This record gives sequence, C-alpha cells and structure tokens, in this order.
Amino acid sequence: MSREELEKLTATKLRELAAEYPEIQGAHAMKKEELIIAILKARGEPISSKKKDAHISDVKKEIRKLKTEKEKALQEGDKKKITQLRKKIKQLKRITRQLAEKKSA
Repeated sequence: MSREELEKLTATKLRELAAEYPEIQGAHAMKKEELIIAILKARGEPISSKKKDAHISDVKKEIRKLKTEKEKALQEGDKKKITQLRKKIKQLKRITRQLAEKKSA
C-alpha cells in the first residue's frame, strides 16, 4: 500500500494494520498521521510528506484574503459562505500556531 492508499483508511483500520508489525509500539495512542509514518517506517518505505512546507507569512496572507471575502459575504448576507470562510480561517490560524511552535522547537 502506498501513502495515498493509507491516507484513505480510517485510524481504526490503520491501528489494525499496525498490529501486524511488532516494531510498532503504542499504536492505540497514535494519531492517523503518526500511524501512517510508523507503518511506512516498519515497511522500510520512504516517508514523503504529503504537505508542502508552508511559511507563516504565506498562511497569514491567505487569512487576510479570506477575511476580505468574509466581509463581502457579510454585506451580501450569504450565511453559508460566511460559515465556510470562518472555518477555513480558523483552520489556517491553527496552522500558523503549529508552524510557530515547530519553528521555536
């Protein structure tokens, strides 16, 4: 199975798959991404990151762009679009915090 195929599996299925490898310890406490990496390591396959490296400044530019779109949606009264944009902004803010934490570590 490739990384893409592993990404499609649920965390429960990945834990079952991880149980087949004795070198994977504590699979029940791992998150999905950690399980995928552990399985790939156990198989001896290369571990390529799915996500490209992002910079905080790029993410913040995207947040500013989405905030302007959100203001337009507020003026138009499009509640569905406002909700979608709010969730996307929240997700990007989480990413900036993760990148800052990774940078300081």
